[in-house]
Amino acid sequence: MSRSERDTPVADHSGPTLSAAHFFEDSATGRVSLLSARQRQRLLEIATRVSVPPRMILYRENTAATTIFFNADGVVKVFKDFPSGRRWITGFLFRHDLFGLAQNGTYVRTAQTITPATLYRVKVGDLARTLRADPELGFHFLCKLTHELREAQRQTIVVGRRDAIGRVAMFIRQLEHHTGTHGAVVDVPMTRTDIANYLGLSAEAVSRAIRLLEQRGIVSFTDRHRARILDRRQFDRLVSRL
Repeated sequence: MSRSERDTPVADHSGPTLSAAHFFEDSATGRVSLLSARQRQRLLEIATRVSVPPRMILYRENTAATTIFFNADGVVKVFKDFPSGRRWITGFLFRHDLFGLAQNGTYVRTAQTITPATLYRVKVGDLARTLRADPELGFHFLCKLTHELREAQRQTIVVGRRDAIGRVAMFIRQLEHHTGTHGAVVDVPMTRTDIANYLGLSAEAVSRAIRLLEQRGIVSFTDRHRARILDRRQFDRLVSRL
């Protein structure tokens, strides 16, 4: 863990491990709300809106899970640190994602902001009472749980690629999907180290893969946090090659 991450103050609340289908309508991406106006209002009534800076620890693994988060804006990573010092990033959370669900009353991962973020936090007890009173809303939360399983499957498929360049290309495609850009330019808010820890590669392997993408004229990185897809046909062919 870097010194900057270690020294970042821990938030005075806890939170999720759940990437999700989208609860709220987003006209920019064409996503449709899963909730009625009444259900959205009920969630807002029991939630507290907070703005947090980059590198803020929202909760740590193996601590009591008292809060669930809705991501209104920003990017969050969830990860597990091993005694060896190795870090395994299990996912990135984007706008409209839900996270903070736990196992046996404790968080199974640590969550930390990558960018400034606006979050809605809901106490587990308040959410449980709301879901008991609204079975339909409970069903939508179940949909989010199954979405998390799909996200885990996607990571398994990416890491299963033998070629580093293929893993990086698939990761860029995932960012297109999550951010809803689907254009020539894709925002890459995370560091190369974060990407490596998610893809199961070394940071050096990620850098080499990026250089290969640039040398082949498939993708160029205008800076460390923005990728431009130059050849969509080659890019799609590389992503689909298993």
